[in-house]
Amino acid sequence: MRFLVAPDAFKGTLTAGDAAAAIAAGIREVLPDAEVIELPLADGGEGTADILSPYLPDDVCLIESAQLIGLNLPQMRSLDVMQRSSLPLGQAILAGLDAGKRDFVIGLGGSATNDGGLGILMALGMQAVDRSGKPVEPNLAGLLSVHTVDRSALDPRLAESRMTILSDVSSPLIGNHGATAVYGPQKGLRTEDVDRVDRAIMLFAETSSLAFGSDPSRIPGAGAAGGLGFALMLLDGVLVSGARFVMNACGFASKIADVDWVITGEGRSDLQTLAGKLPLVVAKLARERGKAVAILSGSVDASALPRLTEFADYVAAAGEELPGSSAEAFEWLKASAGRFAQTLQAS
Repeated sequence: MRFLVAPDAFKGTLTAGDAAAAIAAGIREVLPDAEVIELPLADGGEGTADILSPYLPDDVCLIESAQLIGLNLPQMRSLDVMQRSSLPLGQAILAGLDAGKRDFVIGLGGSATNDGGLGILMALGMQAVDRSGKPVEPNLAGLLSVHTVDRSALDPRLAESRMTILSDVSSPLIGNHGATAVYGPQKGLRTEDVDRVDRAIMLFAETSSLAFGSDPSRIPGAGAAGGLGFALMLLDGVLVSGARFVMNACGFASKIADVDWVITGEGRSDLQTLAGKLPLVVAKLARERGKAVAILSGSVDASALPRLTEFADYVAAAGEELPGSSAEAFEWLKASAGRFAQTLQAS
């Protein structure tokens, strides 16, 4: 029996590589004659840079938002969401430009910010002022007072550059299904502030679109990473599925040709998995090629199970959360993969 093990990172506990190794070890322990191919993946979020680096040319500047403004970073978690800024991401682009790079691949998943991309745009030279003409702070608090923006001082090297934006969600910028309403509370935004912030981002989008001469606010994915999808599309960035981009780069399609099972996984599977997260994309592409698919997750939201129809099997902690330490999580995932292999052995 042949397996392709292609998980995402289990956020906060296991890298995608460690998760793949744990699943492979569990299968081999039960099915020692099995052929197991390990292919750790990412979808634009945590671990994307590590996964993609071996596959991209040296002249490409690869930037992972989770490494700079990620929700798991202590320097982000110590700040109130109103004070968090996407400025470091813009500074990373500037560093790339200074190094002579003109081809950028930017992963957006896992960000802690919800500033509509104000920080990144200001880092790159856009000016934003309040009603009194005073420059605003490049964060969510500053976004609430933006009155006008001016793009005339944008770094001219941006016009010579190409940006590929890797998104793990297709969220719109504003509205009930937008960046703020869905993901703002997860980043610490108070429920009573959601409508106010959503309106501020709407006004910022209208003002910015007039200044830049284009309006990407309604494009699916504009709401990715608290509006960074919108900001980067203002700069003519091309937004793509992070999962599909990574899978193409890693040669996923050729690696599943002769396998019987494709096994994917993530820390938690829920309704957000259906919004374009890596396990769903893996499952769809595998099913298109007639492969059986299983998902091994730290936990599975019971309400999402009826809609996770792309997967042929599920193995998850029965109502429990994934262990907190990497060593414990590795052993738990290995044991889960072993139990799954036993079901195949018995069939």
